[in-house]
Amino acid sequence: MKMGMWIERAGRALSIAIVIYLLLWLACILWFWLGMPFSGGGIFAYTLLVYYITLPAASAVVCSLAGWRTEAGKARLLAPLAGALLYVAALLLTFSLSSALGLANIAPVGLAAFLAGLAPGMIGFACGWALRRFRDSRR
Repeated sequence: MKMGMWIERAGRALSIAIVIYLLLWLACILWFWLGMPFSGGGIFAYTLLVYYITLPAASAVVCSLAGWRTEAGKARLLAPLAGALLYVAALLLTFSLSSALGLANIAPVGLAAFLAGLAPGMIGFACGWALRRFRDSRR
């Protein structure tokens, strides 16, 4: 395979990964409201699965692909920020909204939540960028 095909595949992979991330994000919010994981340890399991595993891992994958794609220019630098904003938006649309509606009493979203959403994206972006630089230096 020629290098151009790999770069084209990375571009398609980034587009597909973004769509999958957004669908996963929406599914997590719908799971919260349709499943209402408030019984027993449900809220704990939801928090672990969604906010500590699923959304950070998905953000890291999307951001690593964005870091790899130099063709996207400076716009790719917005990927970790978008991941962090979507992480906070998910918290606002689930826990904060349920607190506002009186369904639960959960602590409000703060700067720590933004940083928790930003960290996996920055790590993924740095990995993608470093791998691309390594590959380009070997040519």
